[in-house]
Amino acid sequence: MEIALKIDVDTHQGLEQGVPRLADMLEHEGVAASFYIAMGPDNSGRAILRVFRNRGFVGKMFRTKAVSMYGMRTILSGTILPSRPIALSFPATIRELKARGFEVGVHGYDHVRWQDHLDEIGERGVRDELGDAFEAYRAILGEPSKSFAAPGWRTNAAAMIALDEQHLDYRSDTRGGAPYRCAVNGQILATPEIPTTMPTLDEVMGRAEPSGAAAIRDFYVGQCRPDALNVHTIHAETEGMSQLVNFTALIRALKERGAIFVQLREIASRLNRAELPICEVIRTTLPGRAGWISAQGPATRAADVTGDK
Repeated sequence: MEIALKIDVDTHQGLEQGVPRLADMLEHEGVAASFYIAMGPDNSGRAILRVFRNRGFVGKMFRTKAVSMYGMRTILSGTILPSRPIALSFPATIRELKARGFEVGVHGYDHVRWQDHLDEIGERGVRDELGDAFEAYRAILGEPSKSFAAPGWRTNAAAMIALDEQHLDYRSDTRGGAPYRCAVNGQILATPEIPTTMPTLDEVMGRAEPSGAAAIRDFYVGQCRPDALNVHTIHAETEGMSQLVNFTALIRALKERGAIFVQLREIASRLNRAELPICEVIRTTLPGRAGWISAQGPATRAADVTGDK
């Protein structure tokens, strides 16, 4: 049973507090993981506008106890309180992650702007976001990033095409079942997509069932497919903070069942791009998550995408 842990870092607090705690725990347990860090400002407070856009957002906030989980400083960041830089506030933490053998990739620039306004900012806005994010990464680590994970699993044609031009080893922008290549506007993109395959903790906590730490742990153990790659996205602000004890228990339960933990770059290095299925990227919704996400659509033939006879 192979599991890739994808750790998204969305906020100043997540990088300051959640990431060091997770790194220490994972290192102690001998578990590999890939960290994806938002490179720009923490504008988390502006996400409250999702109340007016996404049905179910308020209920999810209450069920997941978001205020106590994130704290008022993060909840108000970028509104009543000024936004704080995320990656550039803690460059030493990011360099230490890399030095300790963890994978580090880009999780966008302004997480809230991308997640909430991707379709509004246009191609120029998308390219500006990506340019700023990759430049911040290079400034901190002295080398280009080879991977990208879209904030909120949201992407569009402009973003997918712009990212393909970066010649990344892979990206992880969608939800799905297995690695594939994206078909966009009559093109088959070169960059492999490695989707998240499992529900996130906030999605599970946003449902009525399962309830309680033990039930959630057992739920995740049952979700892991023994004969396929399992990509589990966690958040530094959740599993790295208030849920660290429960997440540690899950890691140990999975290890007891023979799980092997790998980094996404290791998965990418094994992929034969020519043999990957070609899939459209569709928009859908998921139980426990407010608003739409990008997902792996049905596989198609190359000739059907390009119009070749």
